[in-house]
Amino acid sequence: MRPTFAAFATVLALVLTGCQAEAPATDAPAAAQAPEASPAPEAAAPAVAAPAASAHVGLMAHEPWSRPLAPGATVAAGYMHLMNHTTQPETLVGARAEGVGRIELHDMAEVDGVMQMRPIEGGVPLVVDGMAAFQPGGKHLMFIDVTRSWNEGDVVPVTLVFESGTESVIDFAVTASKGESSGDEHAHH
Repeated sequence: MRPTFAAFATVLALVLTGCQAEAPATDAPAAAQAPEASPAPEAAAPAVAAPAASAHVGLMAHEPWSRPLAPGATVAAGYMHLMNHTTQPETLVGARAEGVGRIELHDMAEVDGVMQMRPIEGGVPLVVDGMAAFQPGGKHLMFIDVTRSWNEGDVVPVTLVFESGTESVIDFAVTASKGESSGDEHAHH
């Protein structure tokens, strides 16, 4: 029983030491025990890897996509589900991408029985743990003066700009086969 307790104590000491960001190595007995504890780094890995569970914390774009451009076309639309998993409300105020003259936030609205596209003034607000759907027939990013071709399978990096000054680079998949999604995919976050 004593060797098991000693092994446990060694692993615990290594985990606690690994959790201290700036702890100097001042404990000579711990250094002497290091050869015995060669399997311990594997045991300690979950404690170090635990912060990766926070990967879904922050501003996220789920399934960003755009259709391929027709030959000679210079305008495209971008779609996604934009989520705010931070502790503060946020507002998407703009975007930019290489090879695109400008990107505007647009929405579709029915006016006198006719669907019209209009710029969104003031940005797209995101409440804490909220989502904004950018989808065909609704909100979308409007890529204007596109100077490069977008073909099936391409990826277009787009920098989203938020009111707080936060910026996030999102890779938009170029695909002709993407259908409208219901937004239920958010349930797994």
